[in-house]
Amino acid sequence: MKKVLISGYYGFGNTGDEAILSAMVTSLKSEVPNAEITVASYRPFETEAKYGVKAIPRSVGSVRQALKKSDLFISGGGGLLQDVTSIRSLVYYCSLLLLARLERVPIMIYGQGIGPLNRYFSRFLTKLAISGANVIAVRDEGSKKMLQQIGVRREVVVTGDPALLLKPVRMSRLNGLERPIVGFALRAWRGIEFGRIAAAADSIKARTGSSIVFIPFHAKRDDSVAEQITARMKEPATVINGIELPAEVMGVIGELDVLVGMRLHSNIFAALQGIPFLPVAYDPKVDEFSKAVGAHAPIACRDLDEQKLVPEVERLLALDGNWGYSIEEARGKARQNALLAKQLLKERYILGVRFDAFEMDEAIAAIEDLIKEGKPHLIVTLNAEMMVMAKKDAAFRKVLQGAHLVVPDSIGIVWAGKLRTRVPGIDMIEEMAKVAVRKGYRIYMVGSEEGIAQEAALKLQERYPGLNIVGIESGFFSNKEESGLVERIRQAAPDILLVGLGMGKQEKWIAGHLHQLGVPACIGVGGSFDVIAGQVKRAPEWVRGAGLEWLYRFAQQPTRFKRILALPRFVYLVIRERGLM
Repeated sequence: MKKVLISGYYGFGNTGDEAILSAMVTSLKSEVPNAEITVASYRPFETEAKYGVKAIPRSVGSVRQALKKSDLFISGGGGLLQDVTSIRSLVYYCSLLLLARLERVPIMIYGQGIGPLNRYFSRFLTKLAISGANVIAVRDEGSKKMLQQIGVRREVVVTGDPALLLKPVRMSRLNGLERPIVGFALRAWRGIEFGRIAAAADSIKARTGSSIVFIPFHAKRDDSVAEQITARMKEPATVINGIELPAEVMGVIGELDVLVGMRLHSNIFAALQGIPFLPVAYDPKVDEFSKAVGAHAPIACRDLDEQKLVPEVERLLALDGNWGYSIEEARGKARQNALLAKQLLKERYILGVRFDAFEMDEAIAAIEDLIKEGKPHLIVTLNAEMMVMAKKDAAFRKVLQGAHLVVPDSIGIVWAGKLRTRVPGIDMIEEMAKVAVRKGYRIYMVGSEEGIAQEAALKLQERYPGLNIVGIESGFFSNKEESGLVERIRQAAPDILLVGLGMGKQEKWIAGHLHQLGVPACIGVGGSFDVIAGQVKRAPEWVRGAGLEWLYRFAQQPTRFKRILALPRFVYLVIRERGLM
């Protein structure tokens, strides 16, 4: 089970952020059914009840403890990384990103809006925090440009706001109101004058016969705005509050005839349902969204008065029906967020080589799927030395890039890929032997010196009675003998071929004969036969657990010195790739 931790402005009663969370949870559960989702929330119990997830307090300590058990950290939400509303919140969210990096948990920026970032410190901190993310997905082009301007050199993908995937739940809260119905979704901001808005709302009601409705998006804060405006109005107006789920708020907006939307997500809800809306540009994100969907040009906060507002609302009311916003392309981009998260949970890319972010049970299940498929497949047990070799050897690099399954064998790969554990080739042989007995899979073994593969086969059959090994060959064969070997393997028709010819050579040999062999699961296993046969002693379990098996093998075989030098070279290449030096 993959464990996903989500951080954002959740549990504060902000409909926009709750809409993002609701859509994120639904999308992630759809794409990654086995995901266990945990959310950092101001009100954990409410979040658990609303969205069917686990929830923890937002404190840095609670988040850090959750990170230790997580496979993916998602920084979600709308405009988390900005310094307009609060520098403290920016420091908080950047701190969580840096903590995730410290705990070596893969990080995804999930459809966020970035900025404004008006202070030098804000730009510096955001660049530092976000540069450690594995996937950076932002909701608009303006956010991408902002990251480029502050010096983020990582790839930035423009997706879309996750809330674009939310579906409405009809509340029928507007039944009984005379049509047309004009809704306002406003917040307190510089340039807003409640008296002028009240006068404009009265004028709209008088000139069009509209019912006036206020829809608060942030509990208490927007409630206060609505109360102050309605208190200044001469005509009665309705305030819709007390709605808990964002999908229900979306349903209310779907019953309007026109929306005057200052809150970004009120405009998103209107566009999704074809409700004409007049955006109010208090933040660049409103302009970005309006432009993207072909909406009316936003008006400024200072223009929320009778002179400017009334004619625009009348014009929108005159449309008399749904407005065809260009929303499907935006929704398609929003779907990419969950797909990117799914991909990050399943695989990593280091030095241009893809490998699968699997633990042992997942690797075994994947091999079983390959066997069921019946076609020939190359399976690589990847280590740091192979990555360095691929950097110099283009042919080997091509083999790695063409492999069907690449599992993280060494601690170096685990470190670079920010994984929790590795999948050692020798342990994978043992696990596959168990499955082979249960499923009746046939195994062929090729590799090591004369007699060692035979001894390893006997040991495996002793440990796993009923194991069907249909062929055993030495790894020392000439070019003339090669065709005969390939034919014998093909005739034996094994389900699994274990090849121990040494790192690099075995992968190239399998790739070169893959379709001739016709074996569903061909696995390069290095020196595993020597260890299974007892010719080479394996490191004690505590040494393996500490990630020091390479050092133990070096102590046993000092001639491996040149191979050990590949480790610091690998670390250097990874750090350089990530732009940290």
